[in-house]
Amino acid sequence: MTGEDFPASQDIYRHLRDLKSSTYEGAREWPDKVAVFRRAVELLDPVVRGVLNQASREFLNGAAVVHFRTGEERDGGVFAHWEMSWRQQREAPGHDGGRVEPIQVMALLGRGNVHPHLRGAAAGMWPCQVTSEEDARRQLPVIQAIVEAELHERIAQGSWRVIPAFAQA
Repeated sequence: MTGEDFPASQDIYRHLRDLKSSTYEGAREWPDKVAVFRRAVELLDPVVRGVLNQASREFLNGAAVVHFRTGEERDGGVFAHWEMSWRQQREAPGHDGGRVEPIQVMALLGRGNVHPHLRGAAAGMWPCQVTSEEDARRQLPVIQAIVEAELHERIAQGSWRVIPAFAQA
């Protein structure tokens, strides 16, 4: 269990320790878990915004708007939600007749869960083991993967035309 060969191995091992101990980074009671989660969100915010802003510059001609909110789910769970939208995405009809969704990055701590996860609307579940700036920076490739998967899903929902940097090329 050295973590030298796999970048996120310490997150996985911390995640496993949480499951074994039924704690989240040492917090056992729900209010304490929520406090650890809220701190994780504070630490993650600049990393997530940085990736979203980078994607906006690269693919969306810098024209995207990022919205951030936190809150409680109906079951008492807590969440953080970053959402990036842009004109072409908002105006594009989806292939299925629906709308093209914004790019989303979420951190979720469900009421019945031991610990939270990072995810996109269409992409995966990663451990959210963040208690320091170093932990938050280590999530950079995860957040980049979430945003890339979300971007690809938006292209699938709409078309290549939702990507202004490509549509103008």
